[in-house]
Amino acid sequence: MILFFIVGVLALSVIGIYSYFNAKNALLKRTLDQLTSIRVIKKGQIEFFFNERYKNITLLSENDYLKNIAAVLNQKLYENSSKQYPSSYLNYSQLGFNSMYLILGVEESKLQIFKFQGTEIIKTAPDSVTLRQVARLWKKSENTDNHAIIDFCKRFNNDNDPLCLIGKRIVNQDKKTIGVLALQIPINDINSIMLEDSPENGLGESGEVYLVGDDYLMRSNSRFIPNSVLNTNVKTISAVNAFKDKVGSSLIDDYRTVACLSSYDRLIVPGLNWAIIAEIDYSEAMIPIVSLRNDIVFLSLIICVFLFSIARFISRTITNPIIRLKNAALMIGEGDLDINIKSKSRDEIGLLTDAFNTMAMQLKDERLKRMSALYDGQELERQRISRELHDGLGQKLIAIKLLLESTSKQNIDETRATLEDVKGSFLKTIEEVRQISNNLAPNILNESGIDIALKNLCDSVQKSAKIDIELSAHGDYSTPDPKVKFYIYRIAQEALNNAVKHSTASRIQIQLIGNSENIILVIEDDGKGFIYDSNYCFPCNGIYNMKERARLLNGTIDIETEPLMGTTIRLKVPKKHE
Repeated sequence: MILFFIVGVLALSVIGIYSYFNAKNALLKRTLDQLTSIRVIKKGQIEFFFNERYKNITLLSENDYLKNIAAVLNQKLYENSSKQYPSSYLNYSQLGFNSMYLILGVEESKLQIFKFQGTEIIKTAPDSVTLRQVARLWKKSENTDNHAIIDFCKRFNNDNDPLCLIGKRIVNQDKKTIGVLALQIPINDINSIMLEDSPENGLGESGEVYLVGDDYLMRSNSRFIPNSVLNTNVKTISAVNAFKDKVGSSLIDDYRTVACLSSYDRLIVPGLNWAIIAEIDYSEAMIPIVSLRNDIVFLSLIICVFLFSIARFISRTITNPIIRLKNAALMIGEGDLDINIKSKSRDEIGLLTDAFNTMAMQLKDERLKRMSALYDGQELERQRISRELHDGLGQKLIAIKLLLESTSKQNIDETRATLEDVKGSFLKTIEEVRQISNNLAPNILNESGIDIALKNLCDSVQKSAKIDIELSAHGDYSTPDPKVKFYIYRIAQEALNNAVKHSTASRIQIQLIGNSENIILVIEDDGKGFIYDSNYCFPCNGIYNMKERARLLNGTIDIETEPLMGTTIRLKVPKKHE
């Protein structure tokens, strides 16, 4: 036992140390993967944001009404007047822009700038920074169909809403530039995508995702520094690597000189040279590992205390009942269903033992039911054949015997007539023997198919029961499995017999339908119907037999009936029986 205890302690120590370092590496990898996932999501969102802005400005620049406005304003380029235009469908604010400008002119030094305000277009004289940015945008856009974008810049020192413009030229029918459409992208929209300050967002208390320009200044707000756009320098290892077209993650010191896990990539937005960085403090990422280390030490001590005392007890408690269950299962496999295991506890093993005993009892009952159904079915079939032989074939043979005996008292002519009657009786007897044989094993199923067999069955029942029976067949109901055909025939035979005996129907309709996978049989009568419940389904009962045959074919059978409303039986079986 001491050796067992020492081995257990050593194993526990090795497992604890391995678990700690393995969990540490796994957690760091998971955290970096999580940062990468968040960075990829944010990258997709910001790229989608700019792509949507590009699409929107393309739609606006191709708007015929805007082209007409540009043409009219070009003709009145140097008039100091404004005019209202009904332009509600040019509502740029709903498309995610702060301001909308129309830049007209033929050269950079003589540009005229018009600003959209509601339904008015007003000639405006912007500040020098805005004018310089608008001129740069006009110069980039006037001779190309591509979009142009001007990166964020401050208009004054404490500007909390830096200017970022995207533009696209407006052309007339001759594809000549008649103006440039400029739209201002609000910094708040970018911050709403990038800035996450809730601990529930997957970045904890110190995680953040931000954008950096090629001047290493922030292009989105920091979680820790207010108004950091174009104010906070981020020349970290991650930022430098991102602008070298490297993609990855590592442990670095961030722009606050705090150790953190960082994931970086370059943003793909035409016209912008930005990087996207996702980071979380190393100390916060390591909190679960520190807690895990303490838990491992504490639990190791507890386990060492209890390991020696409870190992033997637990092993006996678990293994003995399982061994008994295993032996009992082997006995059931050999056919002994009378076994019963005594349950000594009410825990999971005890519940499993009770379930095992219940299963054995149910298997025994089911086997008895199956055997009873088999023997009862055989006995019923023997009785039916006995009745057919006695009432039909036996009576005909007695009649033939009497006819033959009467010839001893007849002359030659009368004897010949009697022999003709005997010959006819023999033919009828032979036909009845064939009918009995066909009912026992209908060879017509293999010779002609299920449809012909059902047709003969319907004709036979219709002739004997004086009931109008109509059979219709549709689709491909052929099947390579003879068992499927035989069981369908038996189910139809059982249903017709039940209808003749119990329904008092005057008309029965049968539909045989086939498709690529299933065969469907529908039998409907106009009889008196009945109240269908579980009392109608027990071994040796006709409905029970039909359901059993359908189940053996992996099929389904539905019975719909009400008093005085007739009965409908629907059988659906797969063509191939597994």
